[in-house]
Amino acid sequence: MFTINTIYESAVTLIFGIWFLLTILCQFRDTRMSAFIRNTIDIFGLIPLWTFFAPNPGKSDYHLLYRDKIDEQTNGEWLEVDITEERSFWSWCWNPEKRDKKILSDVIQNLVSSIPYYKSANGYDLLMFSMPYLIVLHAVSHCDCKRPSTQRQFMLAETSGYLQETSPAVILLSVFHQI
Repeated sequence: MFTINTIYESAVTLIFGIWFLLTILCQFRDTRMSAFIRNTIDIFGLIPLWTFFAPNPGKSDYHLLYRDKIDEQTNGEWLEVDITEERSFWSWCWNPEKRDKKILSDVIQNLVSSIPYYKSANGYDLLMFSMPYLIVLHAVSHCDCKRPSTQRQFMLAETSGYLQETSPAVILLSVFHQI
C-alpha cells in the first residue's frame, strides 16, 4: 500500500534523478543533446556546467616578481609575490587570504591574455592604462619593501611543468613606477 510519504519520496527521487541525468548529458558542450536540453528544458538555468579543465586547461604557472630601484645605477634583487599558498588542514574552513590571492591570480591571467592584443596594435604604452595592469601594479606597490624606495618595477614570468623542466620565460617587464 502506497502512503503519501512514499509517493513524495518517489517523486523527489525521480526529480533529482532526472536532474542528475540531465546534468551529465549537458557536460558535453558540443552535442545536439546538450544544446537541446539547454535551449528547451533548462529555461531557469538550473543545470550546471562544470568545465573544470576544459575547453582551455591551464598548462603553465605565472610568477609575479618585483624589484626596487636603490639608486640610479643599482637595482634591488627580484622578490616574488606569493600568488598561491600552501594549503593547511584548516584551509577548507578558515582561509581569509583566499579571495585576495584568487583575484590577483585571475587579474594576472587576464593581463597575460590581453598582451597579444596590445602587441599587435603596437600599444604597449597603452597596456599600462589597462585595468589588469593597474591592479597588478597596485598589488606590487603595496608589498613590504626591505629598504625605503621610491621606484618599483614588476615582471611576469611563466613556467611550464610541475618539475620545472624549462627555465622561466619573461612575459612582461614593466618600467619603473613611482611608489
